[in-house]
Amino acid sequence: MAFTLHAALVPGWLQIIGAARGWLAKAGHSGIAEQELIESRLIADMLPFRYQVRSIATHSAGAISAVRAGVYTSDRSPSPTSLAALDEVLLDAAACLEAIDPGEVDDLIGRRMCISVGEHRIDFVAEDFLLSFSQPNFYFHATTAYGLLRMNGLALGKPDFVGAVRVKPS
Repeated sequence: MAFTLHAALVPGWLQIIGAARGWLAKAGHSGIAEQELIESRLIADMLPFRYQVRSIATHSAGAISAVRAGVYTSDRSPSPTSLAALDEVLLDAAACLEAIDPGEVDDLIGRRMCISVGEHRIDFVAEDFLLSFSQPNFYFHATTAYGLLRMNGLALGKPDFVGAVRVKPS
């Protein structure tokens, strides 16, 4: 069986989304003030935790939607302001990804699309957008969200970040 674009993206996205939902659940039971977590930043000019979590969905399920539409634009709407609402964003992204037919993702190869921000436009083919823009952004925002939780005292370790690995069936 050939390695596919779907295999390169979707299972890893689902793995980290599942892990991130676990971080949010632990955060909700940690006794750490929720609004402190939601608004925390690594540095003043960086967007807050809530944005980092939403961006996990933006650069996975949202990336597939952008390729389907032929254009990616930054989501400037307000990010959710509770752990429960952030969990819903991740749950929705996972449901969207699980519903995608693997063949559909592979059929996107070669499709032209662009990033459009104001008057700036960057042209891509789907696989380059997904692998060189969305996938690195996905992991950047996931790592940043995880780091913010650790910085705020949440007891997480590498297994929490990695989540459920895919092992060879018996």
